[in-house]
Amino acid sequence: MFKHTKIVATIGPSCADKKTLTQMFKAGVNVARLNFSHGTYASHKKLINNIRAVEKELGNPVAIMQDLQGPKIRLGNMPDKGVAIKAGQKIIFNTILKEYKNGEFPIAYKGLQKSLKAGENFLIDDGHMEVLIEKIVGSKIYCHVIEGGTVLSHKGLNFPSSVLKVSALSEKDKDDLEFGVKAGIDLVALSFVHTEKDIINIKKLIKKFEKKLKLSKQLPILVIAKIERHEAIDHLDAIIREVDGLMVARGDLGLEMPASEVPLLQKTMIAKANAAAKPIIVATQMLDSMQHNRRPTRAEVSDVSNAVIDHADAVMLSNETASGQFPVLTVKTMAEIIRTTEISPFDDLPLPISSKELTKDAITELSRVLSFEVDAKLIVAASISGETGRLIARVRPAVPILVATSSKRVQRQLNLSWGVIPFILHTCKHIEELVAASMAYIQKAKLAKKGDKIVVVAGEPVGDAGTVNLVEVRQIK
Repeated sequence: MFKHTKIVATIGPSCADKKTLTQMFKAGVNVARLNFSHGTYASHKKLINNIRAVEKELGNPVAIMQDLQGPKIRLGNMPDKGVAIKAGQKIIFNTILKEYKNGEFPIAYKGLQKSLKAGENFLIDDGHMEVLIEKIVGSKIYCHVIEGGTVLSHKGLNFPSSVLKVSALSEKDKDDLEFGVKAGIDLVALSFVHTEKDIINIKKLIKKFEKKLKLSKQLPILVIAKIERHEAIDHLDAIIREVDGLMVARGDLGLEMPASEVPLLQKTMIAKANAAAKPIIVATQMLDSMQHNRRPTRAEVSDVSNAVIDHADAVMLSNETASGQFPVLTVKTMAEIIRTTEISPFDDLPLPISSKELTKDAITELSRVLSFEVDAKLIVAASISGETGRLIARVRPAVPILVATSSKRVQRQLNLSWGVIPFILHTCKHIEELVAASMAYIQKAKLAKKGDKIVVVAGEPVGDAGTVNLVEVRQIK
């Protein structure tokens, strides 16, 4: 049974071999995520080669998403057993130290203190410990411990009450991005986005690398903004205007914002992304217990199901597939939850339309209505850039959306969008050519049979999203 909601799976040691990748893609993975917080260029290149080989063997597109590490602020080197701190204790952090010295805790980010103020708090090790800043003198940050624990090397720091003057692209990220552009990634996820300027900057950098590598004639790599900083929430509308898609990165977001607000922020972001026809991924700990267990918890099942009901384009697996014991079973479990939820009445919620593109809105909404009224099996469209497919996906029709494109990259990118089945088709000059070629593909792929109805969304010239102005019903002959 066809699933509309896509699955993003992180590829790592547990699923790097071609056999496991094949099983995962067959089970329902649509996008392969490469986490550049780990691994070497050699190991990532091997993964990319394996993914492309399996993609070719199966004959189905798989998008590759490079996830940049971003400027994750961490502690420096600590003693092997760590250093215990207690509530009420006075401690000092120092941004010029590389290791624990004279009772001072090293922060591996020079100049960070310039973004901090007395009276602000910050969290250590995913929020397990908390300190309050009392004063800042030079590179030293004097703090009062609110919640204690054991401070270990390289643990992450979060600053929920501070406005950090930190670029979303570190020097490592820039090197990694150039590698990804050269390797042929389809999507890039930018970590710790603050404002829309971060999106503008990375798009400029991609163009720079493409020009350097003589790849500038290709259709663009899509940028996905990971929303995990409280500043990003304040600039969400502007970020959505500039970006190609969003990820609700709930791990750090749950530390940057009150945890009780995260489910509501998830719904808000999905609604805004849907309205803008930008694909959105819900990520972090979706089936986390399946790293070590063959069955998920009931809460995890509900989490995946609710993301589907919220109308996310995709749900993501992280450690569950990258390093977990049951990567294939985890994908099968997620796909089963998706399908079960999608056939329920709870998934059939109306979506608000807020775009100013009235003709496009009317045409794409009509395609959904027509497909229901005439009991069509598919909606068919063509798209050079993928925009038409995403416009139709935003109205969430009950039937699959078959989108023809002449670009392999666009085909892969469309694999992130809800309900879309992208396929390669030569550029059609007129609608009749599109319909004839699409019907031939439909019959070959056994997506529908003779006598079934399809809804065609098109315009002249065919494939140009700016001229989506026609919707009609056809019958497979």
